[in-house]
Amino acid sequence: MHFLMKNKPLIARKKVVLIGGLGVIGKILQKGFSDEYELVVLDLAEPKAKSIRNYVKTDVTNIDQLITAIPDDAYALINLTGLPNHAPIPDAKGFRLYSDLYLVGAYNILLAAAAKNIRKIVFASTNHVTGAYEIEGKSSLGRRITVDDYPLPDSAYGAMKLCGELLGYLFSRQNNISVICLRIGTVVEDEISFLKSNARAHRTIMNKHDTIEIFKRALETKLSYGVYYAVSDNPGSPWDISNAINELGIQPGLHAQDFLREENELGRKNA
Repeated sequence: MHFLMKNKPLIARKKVVLIGGLGVIGKILQKGFSDEYELVVLDLAEPKAKSIRNYVKTDVTNIDQLITAIPDDAYALINLTGLPNHAPIPDAKGFRLYSDLYLVGAYNILLAAAAKNIRKIVFASTNHVTGAYEIEGKSSLGRRITVDDYPLPDSAYGAMKLCGELLGYLFSRQNNISVICLRIGTVVEDEISFLKSNARAHRTIMNKHDTIEIFKRALETKLSYGVYYAVSDNPGSPWDISNAINELGIQPGLHAQDFLREENELGRKNA
């Protein structure tokens, strides 16, 4: 007796657009999401690696260009746009550069989502939204800083990211778009080397596992709006991640001391 095997229908993967996707977090998400989501990368810079498919050179300050670059069938947009360095108080030229990206660009991304009927945005905000409460990776409040604490930024960059969070709330309420804002800690490509050279990072780092985890949970949540600190569960961390655990369901992986302990043990075995 012969049995005919029917091919199972392929399940279409959700299409996720990484805007500013050539930065550190974008590269991490490209690796972590490649098996689960169909990724499209938008960036003003051009990729060095030829392996990046579905890349479109895009200036987020140009709304027409942005709307054209975003696929009509996109499930979600992840706003990762950023600059490599930020002066606390920039001069007029620097302020214009920041505002073009972090205000005009963030607003354009929200406009594009509304125009294309995309119902999910994950916004990479920053811990600098409450930077005035932090001193070298330690909270000055005598407890961990929460999202309920009044936002007091330590820089123009932090102030503009706060505006991005508030604009996200406006679009969530007026346009029925889910906007999840992640106040990112320290994310680097080489975690071990950075931990060995930077004491603050012991408390502020978010490792690659936790980066992928929180962005995935932000993509899949049914919440209409939320603000969360995005950092590994490091001893002495200045920020409270309990609402990310309770509301998004994140499951933190290794923290900074775990990483260093494993590295030291590996070094002893190889000595």
